[in-house]
Amino acid sequence: PGNAQARTIAEIVQRSRPDVLLINEFDHDAQGRAARLFQDNYLSQGQNGAAPIRYPYRYTAPSNTGIPSGHDLNNDGTVATTPGSDAYGQDAYGYGFFPGQYGMVVYSKHPIDLRGVRTFQKFRWKDMPGAVLPPGYYSDAELADLRLSSKSHWDVPVRIGRDTVHFLVSHPTPPTFDGAEDRNGRRNHDEIRLWADYVRPS
Repeated sequence: PGNAQARTIAEIVQRSRPDVLLINEFDHDAQGRAARLFQDNYLSQGQNGAAPIRYPYRYTAPSNTGIPSGHDLNNDGTVATTPGSDAYGQDAYGYGFFPGQYGMVVYSKHPIDLRGVRTFQKFRWKDMPGAVLPPGYYSDAELADLRLSSKSHWDVPVRIGRDTVHFLVSHPTPPTFDGAEDRNGRRNHDEIRLWADYVRPS
């Protein structure tokens, strides 16, 4: 308790009162402790006169951010292996100083079908039909490992009465912070296009 940014976000949620909510750039921990504490210490406590809000259901899972790729993805001649540096973040599957930084969490007033969740965290960019990979930028070895999602893509089924609504969530990389090869712009494009392809009738 006591974090000003968390209080502000909680107040926004309490005033808008969504049934289902995605929060991006929410650091992931394997036990889901941060997601629980945000509920207990902020959402369940009235902020600045707003009424508390309770989400009985939530989902979080690992993110590609801060996971070392073992490759020189920014082509600076070095594979960065020490967490906590910009170079490390540049060579991770998704930019982050440590595994789980800038992750995601879903809160819901309705039951989440946890067994039905689909995650595309490890889907490789090169396996996307028509991928707009930066020509000649990545080696074959890098392309064999490089994941499309800079964070992750989740299909989260939410049960509302007898119906199921699929909450499709992701947080594409910003289309900037790169060079003439436009690797982040191209990745952003394909991260967004993944959902367009996913919902297109076959």
